[in-house]
Amino acid sequence: MLVAAASMTLMLNGPFYTALQAHIPGQAGLQLTLIFLVFLLNLMLLLLIAHGRMLKPVVLLLFLAGSLSLYFNQAFGVLIDKDMLQNAIETDPAEARGLLSGGLVLHLLQWMLFPLLLVSVVRVQRLSRRMYWQHLLVACTLFIVTLTAVGATQYAELASFFRNFRAVKHLALPVSPIIAGISLAAKSVKAQVPHEFHVLASDATHQQSTGRPKLLVLVVGETARADHFQLNGYPRATNPLLSKLPVMSFSQVSSCGTATAHSVPCMFSVMTHDNYDEATAKTSSNVLDILQSTGVTASWFDNNSGCKGVCDRIPSEFLFQQPDARCKDGQCLDDVLLDGLARALKSKTDGDRIIVIHQLGSHGPEYFKRSAGSDKVFAPECQDKQLQLCGRAEIINAYDNSIVATDRLLASIIAQLQQQEDYNAAMLYMSDHGESLGENGVYLHGLPYFMAPEEQTHIPLIWWMSSGYQAITKLNADCLAQSRNKPLSHDYLFHSLLGIFSVKTILYQQSLDMFSGCRISD
Repeated sequence: MLVAAASMTLMLNGPFYTALQAHIPGQAGLQLTLIFLVFLLNLMLLLLIAHGRMLKPVVLLLFLAGSLSLYFNQAFGVLIDKDMLQNAIETDPAEARGLLSGGLVLHLLQWMLFPLLLVSVVRVQRLSRRMYWQHLLVACTLFIVTLTAVGATQYAELASFFRNFRAVKHLALPVSPIIAGISLAAKSVKAQVPHEFHVLASDATHQQSTGRPKLLVLVVGETARADHFQLNGYPRATNPLLSKLPVMSFSQVSSCGTATAHSVPCMFSVMTHDNYDEATAKTSSNVLDILQSTGVTASWFDNNSGCKGVCDRIPSEFLFQQPDARCKDGQCLDDVLLDGLARALKSKTDGDRIIVIHQLGSHGPEYFKRSAGSDKVFAPECQDKQLQLCGRAEIINAYDNSIVATDRLLASIIAQLQQQEDYNAAMLYMSDHGESLGENGVYLHGLPYFMAPEEQTHIPLIWWMSSGYQAITKLNADCLAQSRNKPLSHDYLFHSLLGIFSVKTILYQQSLDMFSGCRISD
């Protein structure tokens, strides 16, 4: 156990050592204490779960967990915490395959060679049950005494370090991902216990539109960052079609989270970023439930990895599960969403309506797969899953082409809405989170929010409305244009949707309705 714990601590913690040098340079004593603390925690894992015949398998599993975490940190700059593990579990097989590569296999072969040799060479002596428990008791006692001594003598320095540099703890391998996994497992077990569903806004009433009913197409984007949209001042022509249309792009919008599993339920919840709780969100009405309960027809079309529980109680179609020539290995171009929208528009409904379109958008690392041939404006593209092996210009080219594809999708949706004659229509586009493209060595998304760079939280928001919609809702387009730089966030979506459909409830907050200040009063 001592050899295994020491080996894991020394071999797997290069990024941890680098972080210590960066955050506390010159403090060799504190650095050594923190490294020793990681060793003690790794030893603790072995003392707790590696008993008898399980010792060698557990050593291999810990090395494997640490090696996988090390690879994704070095390759993409991501941290393996509870939220990242949840993202991995909730992703679909196609997205998971996008992260598998020859580099990962070579990495595992390299880092697993020593532990395989260790468990092959070391012979574990089988003790009597009584002697085994005596040895374990002595080992645990020594561990507790040592850990207590470290804490008692350097508590102030350690507390200050972890308070100021919270993210560093996620680099301690393999103890950090194991603890994150245990925490996620406990959370999953707790989620299996039946919880009472809380119906929110039971007082909600909906004022039906006079004349033609209202239709909102809400497009939930994926992994789009605001600073790569031409509409927001990006120098490249990533919005060639939308730039010619009367759309309004709001430039200062932030996401609730840095991953789909967090952001999508949050943005439809009455809770804000500051007080969001996943368990509460999954056992309470979201804004689509409330709209449906008041008579607004709601539906969901998905080309991502699912709606994360948001669409569980409304009609929904998961288009990536259906056979289509534009789909390969369980992933489809977002063009399939246009077919779903066309079918939905042909089916007439009475009263107001909301249709949610959930994109695959710019999901990485295989950005080049998110755009069709006509969208590939920028070349050459990175076509390697291992983004770190591509030049940054190639990565940005592939990513920007995916934004061009989104531009074409949104322009096509607007064209469909302009052609239909049954509704006064509008479209709202909002991404779930952003994406890192190699800034400071960080790729993809999912970093803890407190340390996530702006690239992962600064998102685009685009609005379009027909003349009929503008007339019936009395929205002042000039006022909206003047407020395009107003700070907004996912917190506004819940209340803005209630305002769009004239739903009255005690939950509605006018201050969080992005359109409230631009409605012309009678």
